[in-house]
Amino acid sequence: MDEKQNETVNENEHSYDNGFHPKEVHLKPNYKLYRKSIWYKIWNKTLVYICKFLFFFPKFFVWGVRVKGKKNKKNIKSSMMVCNHAFPLDIFIILTSIPTKRVYVTTLESNMGFGIVSTFFRDGGAVPIPTDSQLLRRFNKETPEMIKKGYNVMFYPEAALIPYCDHIRPLLSGAFHYAYNSNKKIIPMVITFHKPKGLYKLFRKNKPCIHYNILEPYYMEDLGNKRLSLDKARDDIQKIISDYFIKNSDYYYDENGNRNETPIPRKTKKGKN
Repeated sequence: MDEKQNETVNENEHSYDNGFHPKEVHLKPNYKLYRKSIWYKIWNKTLVYICKFLFFFPKFFVWGVRVKGKKNKKNIKSSMMVCNHAFPLDIFIILTSIPTKRVYVTTLESNMGFGIVSTFFRDGGAVPIPTDSQLLRRFNKETPEMIKKGYNVMFYPEAALIPYCDHIRPLLSGAFHYAYNSNKKIIPMVITFHKPKGLYKLFRKNKPCIHYNILEPYYMEDLGNKRLSLDKARDDIQKIISDYFIKNSDYYYDENGNRNETPIPRKTKKGKN
């Protein structure tokens, strides 16, 4: 039992190494967490569309990206967004798929230590989660305020990035504070993996194609106790995105939702692979 618990905890630890190591970051007390100037908004949208153009080829012809649940895009307003963290560039897929939406993306403070890369990441909407207690209190206050004002704030409740993780890891309840404090909806999103077909077999020989799925909004229940409300929201979202992942990710699961050691394709409705 102890080994299983330790494994669960480790899945939420930041162990992924991309080969680059950031410089040490110390945010100043007057650091602007949420940038809101008109010039920033113009540059932010410009940058998102530039990325949309630059990532067009790899998104569709290399990674095999498809966006599903487009009808739910209309719900992405004044919300907290959550998604599994299973692809190194998943945020670029998400932001370039909903370029007209106003989205801030929460990230580790240490991710601000990659020089010019962090500068562009920041301009694209990144908001570092402070380690300093005073800045963190300001972050906790400003985040629900931004959601109330009509912005969307993105969280990864799994906390850590594990590329191509074949299951939804335990969600941490901390992020759900902001939906509770703003009294706004949660937009669940899921990255799923799929067996390459056609020309994608040439580009994705050893890796699956990626689908970005936008699900219907979830509204938290107020149970009269904040902790109980947060835990219920976490458990509900855990089930929603886990069930969706198992049902739709045809690369690692059989028809009964059992995980397989060897990737297999899910059968189509016609019974063909």
